[in-house]
Parts: sequence; C-alpha cells; structure tokens
Amino acid sequence: MSFAYFPTFDSCLMDEFEDLLLDEEALHVENDGDLLNDKDESELIPVLQADSLNLKDLLHEMEKRGLKARGFFADDAKLLQIQLDREHQDYIDSKKREKEDARKLEAEQKYIQRRKACTEIALVEEKEEVENNERISILFHLIEQGIAPSYCRAEVNNVSARTLSRLLWSDSSGVTSLDLTNLNLSDDSGVFFGRMLKNNRTLIKLELGDNNFGAKTFSEISEALCSNNVLQYLSLESNMVKTNERLKVAEALAKMIKQNKGLRYMSIWRCNIGKEGGQLISEAIRNNDDLTCFEIGFNYWQCSDIKLIQSVLLRNRDRQMIEAEEEKKIKEREKETQLETEAQEENSKQKERDIAWLDKQKVIRAEQRRQDMEHEKKKKEDDIETERRKMEECIKRVSQEKRPKKNKTKKKKKGNK
Repeated sequence: MSFAYFPTFDSCLMDEFEDLLLDEEALHVENDGDLLNDKDESELIPVLQADSLNLKDLLHEMEKRGLKARGFFADDAKLLQIQLDREHQDYIDSKKREKEDARKLEAEQKYIQRRKACTEIALVEEKEEVENNERISILFHLIEQGIAPSYCRAEVNNVSARTLSRLLWSDSSGVTSLDLTNLNLSDDSGVFFGRMLKNNRTLIKLELGDNNFGAKTFSEISEALCSNNVLQYLSLESNMVKTNERLKVAEALAKMIKQNKGLRYMSIWRCNIGKEGGQLISEAIRNNDDLTCFEIGFNYWQCSDIKLIQSVLLRNRDRQMIEAEEEKKIKEREKETQLETEAQEENSKQKERDIAWLDKQKVIRAEQRRQDMEHEKKKKEDDIETERRKMEECIKRVSQEKRPKKNKTKKKKKGNK
C-alpha cells in the first residue's frame, strides 16, 4: 500500500504566500479600466445659472453666500455665477471621490475573495499532486516532523514546489542544503522559494540551477536576501533571462549584493544578463565584503567589469583569510587563557581542599588527644579505685583476723577466776 500524505498549514502561513497565486498587476489594470469606462452621474447635473434668477432670488442667494450686492444685476449675477460654478465643481469632485473610494473598496474585497479562491484551488491541486507521489509524500512528512536529512534533493514540479516552500518557511525542518536543479521549474514556483527565504534561517545552501526562472524569481529571491544573512551558497546558473527582463534582474541582484552580508558563493553562470547588467553588478560588488566566489561566465559582460569583480573577490578572500588567522589566534589565546584560568581555579580549589583537610586533621587529632586524655584519666581513676578497694579489703581482713584473739583472751580470764 502506497504512502499518501499532505501537510496542513495554518491560515497565517497561507496568508504569507497568498498574493503569489494571483496576478495583482492585471487585476489593478482591470479595475482602472472600469473606472475610466464608468461615467460619473454627478457630471450630468446642470449648473444653476445666476442670470436666470429674478432679482429677489439673486439677492437671497448672494446673502446666503456672504456676497455683497453691487446694485447692478449683471455684475451681481456674474459674481454669484463664479461662486455657483465653484460649488458645483466641489460637489462633483466630492461625489467622484466617494464613488472612487467605493469602487476601490469593492475592488479590494473582490481581490481578497479572488486570492482566497485561488488559494483554495491551489491547495486542492497541491494535495492531489503530493498524495499521488509517494516519494514526495514521505519527504514532506519527514520535513514537517523535523527529521528530514540535512541535505535534500527534492524531485518537485511547479505544483508540489509550492507546498515545499511553505514547509520550509519555519526553521523546524532541519534542512540546511536543498537541491532543486534541473527540474524545469518556472516563476510560478520560483517566487515561492524567494518568499520562503524571507523567514527561513536554517538553509545554508540552495541550488536552483538549470530551471526556467525569470525576473519574478530573481527579484523575489534578491529581495529576501537583502535581510537573510544565513544563506551562504546560492546557485541560479543556467536560468536564461529574457532579453526584456535583463535590466530588472540586474537591478535586483545589484541591490541584494550591496546589502547582503551572508553569501560566500553565488552563481549566475549562463543567465543571459547582458552588458548593462554586468556594469550594475560590478559597481554593486564594490560594497560587498563577504562574497568570495562569483560564477559569472557566459553573460556577455565587458572584460573591465569582470576584472573589477575578480579584484573584489580576491580582496575579500585575502581579508577573510587574515580575519580567519586572527580569529584562530584569538581562539588560541582564549583557550590558553581559559586553561590558565582553569589551572588557577584548580590550584585554588586544591589549596582550599588541603586547608580543609588540615583543619579536619587538626580536629581529628584534637579529638583523639581528648579521648586519650579521658581514657588515661579514667584509667587512673580505675587504678585508684582498685587500690582503694584493695586497701579496704586488706583492712577488712586485718580487722577480721584481730577479732577472734580478743574473744580468746576474755575466755582465759574468766577461767582463771
């Protein structure tokens, strides 16, 4: 029995990718066309003509508006007409604004509804695609559980790639290297990987070469890497950019190269970026101190731009080697200091243990002497008591020996009488 699995996503995560499923620019063009074709009914309301009023109504309207009558009907009518035209124009403008706001609100609501509908349709497509591919189902299950291998080669298509991007949005997957080369992927899925990089801080290596990515993917990835300084290896090689998209791609890459502080290796080999793009990128790389390997072949760049990039890369490598040596020395000094500190702490602890042992021995010897003295004292007391008892016994014996002699002498005396 095959293994079929599709992950579940919360609404907040779906919102992060929702706009990528809908062509927002086409929607706005459509809405703008509706605004242009729809005539405003307020423009059909005629302007009140001051010269059509009688004198009484004319003076009343002028008084309402704080206008001072001059006494001549034609002049007063002309003055009032200016104010009436201004009021009419203000009324038309306010109605237009109200209607435009209402249209914008309706358009936004329709756009949100279309986004939600597109998201639901996309999820149905993704679920069917993933569940029908056992290997992808197993991989996605491992990624969601956070037990996937750190290096992954995912054989996805434009549909299942969207699911993979959502799974990699968080840092719980444990995937640090992702290979998506030579899968015939397009901007439909490429923009999802770019959006994923805005939040993912686990991926260190991302290979996207030999696909059909265009300006949208390049722009989305470049925007994400302006703030993502964790990714160190990025390959976009052999994604042939359309001629009319060259400048847009180069501008996006140049902006990213200026701001990114994490990439060490980047490849845009055979991407058809062109000479103008080479100039932009070569100027941008002057401000980059971290990139040390940059594959730029077969982009039809000028030799001067290539040499400039090579010199910057060499400068960065030399600087990083010096920094690495210094960091190594610092770590060695820190280790020596730590060992000395640990030795001093151990000596101090040993001294404390020795002092504690000596104090303990003093207490033990003092207790032993006290016990010996008590034993000696007790022995003397026992000896004295023994001597005393012997004396008493001796005295008692002597006294007992003397008593019979006295009785005998008394008897003899009585016999003599």
